[in-house]
Amino acid sequence: MRKILVTGATGTQGGAVIDHLLADSQDWEIYGLTRDASSAGAEDLEARGVTPVEGDMTDAARMAELCEGMDAVYCVTTFFEDGPEVESKQGITLAEAAADAGVEHFVYSSVGSADADTGLEHFESKYAVEQRIEELGLPATIVRPVFFMQNFEYMMREDIENGRLAMPLEHGVSLAVVDADDIGKTVVAALSDPDRFGGQIVTLAGDDLTLEAFAEAFGSHLGTEIDPIHVDVEDYREMAGDEMADMFQWFNDVGYDLESPLAEWGIETATFETYLDGSEVWRPAATPSR
Repeated sequence: MRKILVTGATGTQGGAVIDHLLADSQDWEIYGLTRDASSAGAEDLEARGVTPVEGDMTDAARMAELCEGMDAVYCVTTFFEDGPEVESKQGITLAEAAADAGVEHFVYSSVGSADADTGLEHFESKYAVEQRIEELGLPATIVRPVFFMQNFEYMMREDIENGRLAMPLEHGVSLAVVDADDIGKTVVAALSDPDRFGGQIVTLAGDDLTLEAFAEAFGSHLGTEIDPIHVDVEDYREMAGDEMADMFQWFNDVGYDLESPLAEWGIETATFETYLDGSEVWRPAATPSR
């Protein structure tokens, strides 16, 4: 039985990885890292056979302790809580601990176009982790997901349910998106075949749609008309802040590099329509009974 440490275990990405590990044909002894091992989310993991472990990813001593004896580590970082500088520290601290512990396979979840000199702080912070992984000579796979399909749930659900899809995307600009579940699928594929995935950088995307196409997909699925609203980036900046506004401006001006070897390896990612059809959140309107 192989032992793996999964960070962000109660979050979207870590949760998807755990789902696929539990469904994998291999036997995994899973340790789910969380900031609070007594939380409801951690208790749910424990009920599913995952061992919750508590720790701060910037705590080098604790990360060294948790990496000891692990065959694999899945690392995901976030800038939302403490900013990009702390995000880099999280990933670098865990990568260094994994290297010192002799972990056989380290999988890091970065971001699409991390190396493209975007000037976006939360892209650069992830690229700094990638660079440190390379410096360490750590046996690793880097996955680079693009904009999550689940972001529509977290950021825009109320507006969409009220018939409006408002985003700071310009006319004619398409946005690459990925179902977070495909991160879990790809990570477990990489862990199961290190000879193929070792040393690889894998961009993850499932669809690439304009605002009008997203609105049409939502409308068709929900059975109601959804109006696409092109929000001015500067108006969006006042609401969401500079980092998010700058990201959408980069989407408008450049966008993700979607070149990826996934198709060669037989990994299929979900289209936006497939994501909607399988979602527990986006339910079509009930047909009135006669």
